[in-house]
Amino acid sequence: MTETTKPRTGIVLTVPGPMARTAGAVSRWARRRGVLLAALALVGAAMAWKAAIVQSAYFKEDDFEFVARAMESDLSFDYLTRLHVGQFMPGGFLLVWLSSRLEPFGWEYAAGGILLMHAFAALAVLRMLRVVFGERPAILAPLLVFLVAPVTVPVLVWWAAALNTVFLQVALPMAIASHWHYLRTGRLRHAVAAALWVLFGLLGFVKGFAVPLVLFALTAIYHGGLVTALRRHLVAWAMYVVPVAAFGVFYVERSMSSTSVGGLPTLGQTAGFLWELLGKTFATTVLGGPWRWFAGGDWGVASPPLPVVIASLVTLAAMMAVTVYYRRRAAWAWVTLIGYIVVADAVPALWGRVYLIGSFAGTNTHYIADAVPLMALVVGLVVLALPEEAEPYRKALPGRERVTGVCGAALGLFAGASLVTVTIFAGYLGSDRRERYIETARAELARVPPGTVIYDRVVPAEVMPSSYQAYSLTSRVLGAMASPRLRATMKAPPAALDGMVFDDQGRLRPVDVDGIPLAPATSDRCWPITGGTVQVPLDNRVSRVEGTLVRLGYAARADTKITLWMGDRATDVKLRAGLGQVFMVATPGADRIVVHDMPEGVCLGDVKPGRAVPRP
Repeated sequence: MTETTKPRTGIVLTVPGPMARTAGAVSRWARRRGVLLAALALVGAAMAWKAAIVQSAYFKEDDFEFVARAMESDLSFDYLTRLHVGQFMPGGFLLVWLSSRLEPFGWEYAAGGILLMHAFAALAVLRMLRVVFGERPAILAPLLVFLVAPVTVPVLVWWAAALNTVFLQVALPMAIASHWHYLRTGRLRHAVAAALWVLFGLLGFVKGFAVPLVLFALTAIYHGGLVTALRRHLVAWAMYVVPVAAFGVFYVERSMSSTSVGGLPTLGQTAGFLWELLGKTFATTVLGGPWRWFAGGDWGVASPPLPVVIASLVTLAAMMAVTVYYRRRAAWAWVTLIGYIVVADAVPALWGRVYLIGSFAGTNTHYIADAVPLMALVVGLVVLALPEEAEPYRKALPGRERVTGVCGAALGLFAGASLVTVTIFAGYLGSDRRERYIETARAELARVPPGTVIYDRVVPAEVMPSSYQAYSLTSRVLGAMASPRLRATMKAPPAALDGMVFDDQGRLRPVDVDGIPLAPATSDRCWPITGGTVQVPLDNRVSRVEGTLVRLGYAARADTKITLWMGDRATDVKLRAGLGQVFMVATPGADRIVVHDMPEGVCLGDVKPGRAVPRP
């Protein structure tokens, strides 16, 4: 018996030769560039994750002042180089000006610009790792450390803090990469590039002065020692020092004309600040913490329990000990990281910030967010061998599978802990009150009739604390969204018979005055006329306060024009027939309103100086 096998049937695809060759070339390129593609995928995923968090945040405190200043200023040298609480940040102010011109208080533009800069920082860290270690799969681990480090998220949701930090997050790894190229090739163009990146960092954050110190430390550790590093690369060090020195001279000059408050803290405050910064904040966040945040809003203030802090310090010490045991120069790599945090993050904060708010400032994670690129590099340096190192390890490493497993587990624990920490922090992003207030006021300003007079008052405290003084007023905060002409009248409102004021929800309401009325004791309830002149007394204790609004009642038989004198300022007002009132901003220190040549048929009645408030 003969068995017959039927031929199999199916679909056969024939690919044209050129297409097959192209597909093969793409496949080979993808295999060669697998590390790069994987790194770019990680960067894309991390940025999408952070964007989803940042979109839930909103402007706060300094952000409102930044937008107000940008909208009332030209893009001038003076605007860009103004010191803000001791901070020199022309790069940040440039971003503020551009973003505000696109839309004042447009969070999508402000946050989008910051996220774009942070994405550049991630790519800069990738470039640094590829230059220092070569393009190998192991560099994905320190890259992931940068991408998921918890302290990179809170700084992104506070625009004012991010405007400083993202510049240095870009500049530090780019300067290291360029300097490493210079060390390997000896070509000065790479040193010039590194010097320009130092300048870029300085334009965003005063901490940029520490970048050359990092470059020198890395050179001494991995390229010949202290003396050799100093002698062999004098030209490079000179190029790095020039922008720092120029910046220092300019910074001192601007500081002398600045009204920023500064001072040195006490010894107790200094010690407490260093413990908070290095113990509570750094030791916990470097392991994926702090796992508990201060519940006062989305400030990014670490609040780990003491047992967690102690456990973190012990764990970090153990990690350092293990890496130092196996890896040559690991101790110096750790010293470089901690030294940067002390020199760049702690020392500048001691002048002004710690002096003003005490050691509690050390729990603010914003202070160490700029150190994360260096932290990623150090994670690589204490584990991975450099291509040019002859004997990178002190002891023979355990089996490859064991090392890979331990490092993978540690990285996984860090990533998991970071995701938990950031998820907890995202629960504090409550900005609905501020956003509703701003957007309601924006809509009100868009439909306000021409000629409307809007008087000033302080914005709600949850939007802007009164400690910001002039920049806590509606004329500055909400005026940023008004047309230039309306903004000018909001800052210097004229006298008017009918005025408006913003209420605590951002709506425009008829204005009233909260104060103690002064009424004449005459039978007709009119201030007496003597020689054709009327003098209306003011409570000088109230009127001496800048921004005091005065409401003056009147009665007129017909439409009449009068001139009101307050101090040396004259204001012409056209009164309408009947009973009415005049609103006008008091001249500071004036103790009376005077009307010369008082028209007949006009009676000036009760007067009330005080604060502008919405009419009940």
